Amino acid sequence: MVELFERETGFNEVSEKADIVVIEELLDKSEKISLNARDDALHALLYGFSDYSPANPPLTAIRSFLQKVFAAAEKAGVTPEKARRLAEQASDDRLDPDTEQVKIAAARVIREFDRLRGILRFKPGNDNESQYGGESQTDNCYTARCSPDHFVLPLLAEHFWQRFGKQSWAIIDEKRKLVLFSKNGQEPVLQQLNRKEKIDKNGTEQTIDEWEGLWINYHSSINNEQRANPKLQKQFMPVRYWKYLTEFK
Repeated sequence: MVELFERETGFNEVSEKADIVVIEELLDKSEKISLNARDDALHALLYGFSDYSPANPPLTAIRSFLQKVFAAAEKAGVTPEKARRLAEQASDDRLDPDTEQVKIAAARVIREFDRLRGILRFKPGNDNESQYGGESQTDNCYTARCSPDHFVLPLLAEHFWQRFGKQSWAIIDEKRKLVLFSKNGQEPVLQQLNRKEKIDKNGTEQTIDEWEGLWINYHSSINNEQRANPKLQKQFMPVRYWKYLTEFK
């Protein structure tokens, strides 16, 4: 995990590295103490992770949060069952500033994960010049693009791995220049984009394939312009996602 943080965030301060090491040690032990605390900490770790993001993971708060959870569970004389109950109570203490900060970061990451899980649009064979895992992708690979505020690709891996089965697929994070891909049903891999990958699509002709055309026609047929509510539309689907949606092309 230390190497992952250094590579993807550029963190190089001694204090930041120390926080990550402590967090990693606590996460290894947290499964037996509090699953909720572990999940909140893991999700908060994915907060930001980009120069384009409003902030980076609150490492100090995450470390303090996990330490408080373990401190609550390690009180003298408590049974294992009570220790877990005390740990869960500590992990839900929203009056604690560190816990609140972790909860907010984790909630924002999960919210974006839920959005992308439903709105990612995959296209067949639209990245023929790309190379994922050392092999050129062909028309058999379905590719989706996104620019999430947070580093949610690791969360998307399990969902789309199960969804696509043996089908090859890839999700490109254009902000972080990363790609999450699975070849022929193999376990998803996260890596830096190959230099041949064309990130900037501005000014290039965008073709519409048959399935996209069907979806655009369907969307047009059910759309009622007289009931258009742009404000509500932006509330449910922020504008920053629109450029990746077929129906907005």
